[in-house]
Formats: sequence, C-alpha cells, structure tokens
Amino acid sequence: MKKIYILILFTCFACSQKPKEKKEPIVKAEDAANVEGTSDSAKAHTTVNFNNIIDAIKTKSPPFIDSTNFDNFDAKQYYDKEEIRALKLEKLYPSFHENTHNYKAKASYKLDFSKDFHTVVLIVLKGEHELESVLINYDLNGKIIDSKVISYDEIAEGMFKIESRIEEDKLTINSIADLEEISTTIEMFKIDDDGTIKPIASVNTNTQSNDISLIDNVIQQLNLNKSKIKEDLIVSKVQPHNSNETIVVIPEIAIEEDDMFELNSHIVLVNTTTKKITHNYFESYKTNDWLSDAVAIEEISIDTAPYLVSEDSRAFGIRMYRYNRSQPNPYSNKTISLFVKSENSLTKILKNYDVMVNGGEWDTNCDGEFRDIKNTLIMTNKKTNGYFDILVKSIVIEIKNKEDEIGECQTTKDSSTDIKTLKYNGSIYKN
Repeated sequence: MKKIYILILFTCFACSQKPKEKKEPIVKAEDAANVEGTSDSAKAHTTVNFNNIIDAIKTKSPPFIDSTNFDNFDAKQYYDKEEIRALKLEKLYPSFHENTHNYKAKASYKLDFSKDFHTVVLIVLKGEHELESVLINYDLNGKIIDSKVISYDEIAEGMFKIESRIEEDKLTINSIADLEEISTTIEMFKIDDDGTIKPIASVNTNTQSNDISLIDNVIQQLNLNKSKIKEDLIVSKVQPHNSNETIVVIPEIAIEEDDMFELNSHIVLVNTTTKKITHNYFESYKTNDWLSDAVAIEEISIDTAPYLVSEDSRAFGIRMYRYNRSQPNPYSNKTISLFVKSENSLTKILKNYDVMVNGGEWDTNCDGEFRDIKNTLIMTNKKTNGYFDILVKSIVIEIKNKEDEIGECQTTKDSSTDIKTLKYNGSIYKN
C-alpha cells in the first residue's frame, strides 16, 4: 500500500510576544492500547457507538483548506458524554470532562486515506477562547492509533492561529503567531500503513526559500552527525537589521534515554548568501541547562528584538519554552539568553533568565492556587562595565480557587508589579 506523506509548513509573523504555552499531548499507538478493561456488554455498546459515529461523519475529498476558526465555527451538534467516551477523546484531552475546562467536541469530516484505519477530523472547543481541529487515526475497532492538530484559533489574545491545506498525499499547515519577528517551522511526517504518524524531518526558520540547504550546510561545517541532532528543535532566523546574516541554532543530542534527553547547544551566525559560518558559539549540556525530562523542552525560538546593550553592540536572544504534563501540579516557563558578537565568535551575556513562569497546585476539580509571572526586559541608558543596564518589569498574578458551601468554585485574583535591574558585571548580566 502506498504511504501517505504529510508535509507541515508553519509560517509565523509578528504582533506580540509569546506562542501558545501548552500543547495537548499526542497519543501514540502504544498509549492507545492501554485502555481500561470493560465488560463484554459495555465493549459492544462502545463499538456500536463508535461505528455509528464514524458512519455519520461526512467524507471530504482533497484538495481543500482547513481554516477552522471562530468566524466560521458552527456552535451546534456537540457530542454527548457517551459519544466522547466512544471516540476516546479523554486520551487526547485528559481534562475534557473537568468543569474548569469546559471542553466540547463535534464532527468536522473524515478522509478516505486507508481501508485499514479510519481518519477523522474533529473540532474541539477548549473553553470560550480556543478551538482546534484534530486529525485522528483510529483502528477498525475504535482505538486511537495516532493524532495531529491541524488547525487552531484563539480569541483571548489573538496570538496564535493554524490553517492547513489537505491534498491527496500531503498536508501543508500555515501556523501564524504574534511573535517578535517572522519565523517558520517546516515539519515532515508520513502516515504509515498502520496509521501511525512518523516524523521525517523538522526545521524552524524565518524564511521560505532555501533554508533547508542552509541548515544542512551549517551541520556539515560543524561536522555534526545528523542522526544526533534534535531536528524538531532546530531554528533559524534572518537578522531584521541585516538580511545577509542568519542566526541558526542546532541542538545536538548528548544523552537520550526514553523521554529524557540533554542537548549540546550550537548557536551560529551565517552569511545568508555564502552559507558560511561567520560567528560560532558552543556550550556543553553539562552547563547550558538544555535538559528535557519531567519538565519537557517544547520549543526553542530566536528573539531579534533590538537589545542595544551599547551604542555599537546589539544582542539577540535565544528563548526556550518548557512545560510539564502534570494535571495536579501544572508548570511551564520560558527563558531567554542574550548573545553578542565577539570577533569571530559569540559571547553569552545573559543566561537562561525567566521571562515567563506559570505554576500551581490544585485538586484537579476546584481547590488550588496558581501563580503566573511575566517579566519584560527594558534597555536603559545607564551603563555598568560598558553595557547598558536592563530593567526587568515583573507582573505577578496570584489565583486562588475554593469551593463554597453550595459546591460552586469561587476564584480570587491578586496582581502586583515589581521592578528589578540587571547589571553587566564584565562577563554576564546579574541582578
């Protein structure tokens, strides 16, 4: 049987600062197999429900654009709890039935990719402000094989959006985010004969032409083994003030065990025309804190905001976004490191500074406390050891949820602002 290849192209452009901060977990075949046992009668009931649901979904034939968003979303005909259970959506969205999340789901369409498994696209409304289309492959007995989010929209802050073009043998996804500058992620997947979605390659970049060849050229110049590179975290971006200079980040796998990995960091400046490395920075996993474990590395991005650290020196930032999947103890954070040119190398002048921290503890029903911190870096005109001081404006939001006497969840929220100053000590910025 011919394999189905999915090419995913993410194109992001600027307005605000942060991408969506958390992705729902993607269920793989081995996870879907661990479904809790049920009685024979219950299994029969679930099977009937699943087949009836699939049969009722309309089939769409490629090519077409999936641009599901709040403007064209029809808020009718949601699935009930039994249908949600039959579709096993709790496996994709563990918080689906929690009152604080208020998730809903409905059919969108199905695709005739294979006779050996079902491919359906469902629309999931995540509270009042987010919705997404998720493509799910089920086996013929209704177990989830694999899944992928193919469109997304949110109206709370308008920072992130995904649209996709579906064709007979590929899927092209445009992801638009309100970041500091335009960046692009290219991901390649194939849907195998068994319905699993397998990654082939992934490149994050801000341009749309010969970026893959540029990345390959950089990897060759660094004499790296391509099989030891975390390709889904590679990122590159052209300097907005110098189109002939591209920043490239290559994460090299140093240690990998199960779901844990540690990365060496290669950060380089490349001549966009010649593709030759002009400035190089390397840091070992032993000191760079590029560890993905219980708190997983989700994204690396390049920040080219005008960090003017002196009259004739401009820094750029490398941001890293991490999160965990713990329901009772959610946590995520984003850090930034700043780099400046130094002859034919790069120097790190700010290391892994938190620009966003979200965390909390709750009973997964109502009672709990959460703390959100957002730090904004502001360049000043006062110098210390030759570099301008950096003002850090912190906004801290404390949220407390408590169930009252009649069982309703009550929320209190307090916010405060703090100002700190980072000063350059001759080698790095410190509080």
